[in-house]
Amino acid sequence: MAEGSADFKNTDDYTTTNVINGIKYPPHVKRENLEALAKFDLRDDDIVIVAFPKSGTNWVLEIVTKTLVTSGKIGASSSDDILDKGKLEFQYSHELRPRHVILQECASPRVISTHLNLDSVPPGISNPQNKVKIIVVMRNPKDTVVSYYHFGQKCRSLDGRKPLPPWDEYFRIFLEGKNTYGCYFDHVLGWWQRRDDPHFLFLKYEDMKKDLPNAVRTVAAFLQVNLDDASIETIAHACTFANMKGILDNSRIYDRTVNARKGLVGDWKTMFTDEQKKLFDQKCKTKLEGSGLHFDFE
Repeated sequence: MAEGSADFKNTDDYTTTNVINGIKYPPHVKRENLEALAKFDLRDDDIVIVAFPKSGTNWVLEIVTKTLVTSGKIGASSSDDILDKGKLEFQYSHELRPRHVILQECASPRVISTHLNLDSVPPGISNPQNKVKIIVVMRNPKDTVVSYYHFGQKCRSLDGRKPLPPWDEYFRIFLEGKNTYGCYFDHVLGWWQRRDDPHFLFLKYEDMKKDLPNAVRTVAAFLQVNLDDASIETIAHACTFANMKGILDNSRIYDRTVNARKGLVGDWKTMFTDEQKKLFDQKCKTKLEGSGLHFDFE
């Protein structure tokens, strides 16, 4: 497929989004910036949050931010402050410099976020050394596709762009791995290869919903931060969906303002037809069977 060519009809700029190395990216991810990441240097105290879009990046970022602030590792900061500079592969049209350049000037410890797959990130993230820490967040693919669809529609409304294709077609695009950031299954399985590397912590969205204080405790331990039980409970309470929605709705970063919708496990049932469920279940079986990676869908 040629750079920038369309592979679906009647879907406006969704199909003309830049295609780089066979993967479709949103407009704020540019070829020259992805190529430059090969030389991006990681610092020994860097913390990186990796997730396929709509899998829990903002949630984990809030936990990490509050953990670092509470422990005194960083000064008073909001997740907006960190995300405003830390989106590794981004460069919006109004920005003179890409985020990976801005990150070079940021004080340590840096909190970096990315939606890129294992093969597209800097070598210091795909094969971290020394004390670099990588948190990989995963969400069951059924809820991910529904959340991604609603998020995309809201962003397009904010930008004045034409809507995404109807749900049935978007479902097909996602199932075929032709959505932005590529195939969900290839993305998570690529990172899952690193599950035995102590530089990595894997968190599942569904587990966080079941026991948020335990997720906070796990993150703090991984970051080698000592927090008492009261601090853990305070952070967990601040990071419930109700409180996170308030933070995101009032964010100064425009696409964060449409990020929080329901925050549920099992919301896919409101969108999937019986036939779509069968198709998706078969896809999950084909892609995930034997990998040791399992998800809760409700």
